[in-house]
Amino acid sequence: MTTTTTVTTDTSSARLAGYAAVLGAITSAVAGAIQVVRVDDGNPKVGLSEHVVLTLVALSLLLWLPAYVRLGRTSSRLGLVGGYLAVAGAAILAAGMTSTNLHGEDYSWFPVVAAPANLAWLAGSVLLAVATWRAGTLPRTLAAGLAVVWLTSIILSQAGGSLVAGAIFAVVGILVARGPRP
Repeated sequence: MTTTTTVTTDTSSARLAGYAAVLGAITSAVAGAIQVVRVDDGNPKVGLSEHVVLTLVALSLLLWLPAYVRLGRTSSRLGLVGGYLAVAGAAILAAGMTSTNLHGEDYSWFPVVAAPANLAWLAGSVLLAVATWRAGTLPRTLAAGLAVVWLTSIILSQAGGSLVAGAIFAVVGILVARGPRP
């Protein structure tokens, strides 16, 4: 009886994490599409399209958190460390983006917080990519894609990199929702 309940709960949490990741992929792709067509004016004040993009990217990061944890739990101890490190970095960045969005521009403390948060998200993603690669939790190309999400979301964001991050996380979300690979 306990095993059935545990398996059912585990399957339900995998589905929820997967569905959240897919929803985050959609919001990321929409943000990427906006960034491709939007002209960056260089103004430190947040404009209308930037408010939308910041909201969508922060929402994407938050919706990806359960998948990071889920993948970490189903891979190895290294994956678990990587998953939680990615969660910490992404959550802090989402909070920073939200504060910028509400304030209308970056606070003076934002760069001090953003640098370690980005490093945590990147390092956690790389560790998780290695762990899922080794454990076979994800197909190898998709495992490698976990590390690419940070690159496309941050470094290539102004070129619409969030479209790529969304595509990667759409597939990750579907596979997480299906449950462990045989």
